[in-house]
Amino acid sequence: MSLTIVVPAVLLAIVLLVIIVFSVRRRHLSRVIGAFDCSVFVGGPVYPARRPHWRLGVSVYGKDRVDWYPVFALAGRPHLSWLRGDVEIVTREVPSDGEQFAVLPGALLVTCRSKKSGDFRIAVSPEAYAGLASWLEAAPPGQVGWMGRFT
Repeated sequence: MSLTIVVPAVLLAIVLLVIIVFSVRRRHLSRVIGAFDCSVFVGGPVYPARRPHWRLGVSVYGKDRVDWYPVFALAGRPHLSWLRGDVEIVTREVPSDGEQFAVLPGALLVTCRSKKSGDFRIAVSPEAYAGLASWLEAAPPGQVGWMGRFT
């Protein structure tokens, strides 16, 4: 066989393999109980970047933290994790005209505050927002410092 046939065939096989790996990974993450689509704003203090932008990912609730996995990454571990007792919701808003095309349709932009890493922004569906707010409020007594003490 000539190189003009082999090289494009190998490149095509590599591209198909990468697409399959990303598809299987995304499907696996989405099927985990407690998973929801969640874009993270990259370029702030929590996730620095050369060019600020929204990065698509999947978040998964744990017992005491939320883990965030970017869709287009091969790592099996989360890129970001937020402890339940360390996070509070500051604001939620509808995307501006410039941001509505950068996040999933119908998403809400949520600004959260972490005691350890500062403010960060996520984009989630209204249903996922309700789940996140409930999950944060349902922490065991004493685990969430920002809610105050019950005496």
